[in-house]
Parts: sequence; structure tokens; C-alpha cells
Amino acid sequence: MSFELRPLEQRDFEHGFLESLAHLAAVDLTAEEAIRIWRGRNAAGVRTVVAVHTDGRVMGTGSLILEHKFIHRGGTIGHIEDVAVHPSHEGKGVGSAVVKAIVELARQSGCYKVILSCNDQNLAFYSKLGFHKHDNGMRIDLK
Repeated sequence: MSFELRPLEQRDFEHGFLESLAHLAAVDLTAEEAIRIWRGRNAAGVRTVVAVHTDGRVMGTGSLILEHKFIHRGGTIGHIEDVAVHPSHEGKGVGSAVVKAIVELARQSGCYKVILSCNDQNLAFYSKLGFHKHDNGMRIDLK
């Protein structure tokens, strides 16, 4: 399978980005609405990576959010979020390539660790990429 890993671009919103992301959770945004959100995320330093097929269609995506801590002498950690692969490209190495690219972005950004939350069905996937189970994830839904 041949694909390119690169930062998300505006044209990707019309070429499968939202469809890939929808495999993770409902998106419910027009391309125009998503582009406005993307611009705000860019301004905040969120980095989104896409895997793009040679035909220009987005096959998968993931994002890196940087957090500057008060502890660890002001060190930075990377949060991996929204890793998704279009259903027609699952099992082809797209997700692994996206996660590896995000980890490398975190390394280049000076992060001392990278964290993520996932459901139990994805534990083996992330373990193969070098992640290990740590802490307990919890949440409260506000809406």
C-alpha cells in the first residue's frame, strides 16, 4: 500500500478526511465548519497528520496536542488524539504509520512522554507500537 504522511491541509476536508474521522465517532460537521475548527486548532498548536493515498484520498488521521507542564521543570508531554483509519484501509499499516509519525513529531517537539487513551479493543494495537498500560482513564460527560 502506497501512501504519503503529511500535515492536514484544507483540500483534505473534501477528500476523505471527515469520512476517515467518522469511523472513530460521529463528526456532524460540514467541510466549511470543520475548516474553521482546523484553523483554530492550528493556531493553538494542535498538529494533525493524515495518510493520503496516491489518488489524493485521506486514508487515516491522528492528532498531537502538546501540553507544557509545571512539573518536570516545565517539560512538555504529547497527547495523541483522534487516531482513525477509513474502514476500507484498515489492516494495511495506515494506523501504525500515523501513530509513529505523531510520536516522531512529539520527539521533535521535545516531549518527555506521549500519552493516549484508548478502549480495550485497541490495547494490542498500541502495545505493538511500544505503548504500555499506565494509570486508569476516567471521564465525566458534560453534554
